Amino acid sequence: MKRLLILLILFFSFGLSADSNKALTINNLEITVTGEYKVEAYIGAKHMFSFDCRPYMMCEIWTTTKNDPEYKMMDGVIYESADLKPLAIENIVAVVEGNANYSHVNIKFFVTITSPTAATGSITRYTINTETGGVAVNKKEWDWFRYGMTKPKANNSCVSIAYC
Repeated sequence: MKRLLILLILFFSFGLSADSNKALTINNLEITVTGEYKVEAYIGAKHMFSFDCRPYMMCEIWTTTKNDPEYKMMDGVIYESADLKPLAIENIVAVVEGNANYSHVNIKFFVTITSPTAATGSITRYTINTETGGVAVNKKEWDWFRYGMTKPKANNSCVSIAYC
């Protein structure tokens, strides 16, 4: 009897500690958010977009409604922004863009990845069309070579001057 009780307690405790997935549907796109580190988007069973911060040491996913959000960053970490909201299902907002002849509904994610020393990193904005699932990617990267860069190798394998 004690073994059964222990097994039941363990079984239910695993269910309570699992990551909570929350979902939202905007037009054809079903968006799932896991914690503050993973977002996925599907149309039906077809995968359209996903990003998972777990493989990176310093990574953050934000939601935004702006094409060019304003933010303050220090050492590769965003510390202030009115345009960026932390990844949460309630912060994902559809944005109608376009003109009088053609408009479309998008959602936007803003991802920052940096090394612990902030010597390398990237900022990527993903714009996902909620009707088609199409994804536009805008990326900015940086590298800091503290001791300079290595000299490029000479290309001596040219067959003809036209291909050099």
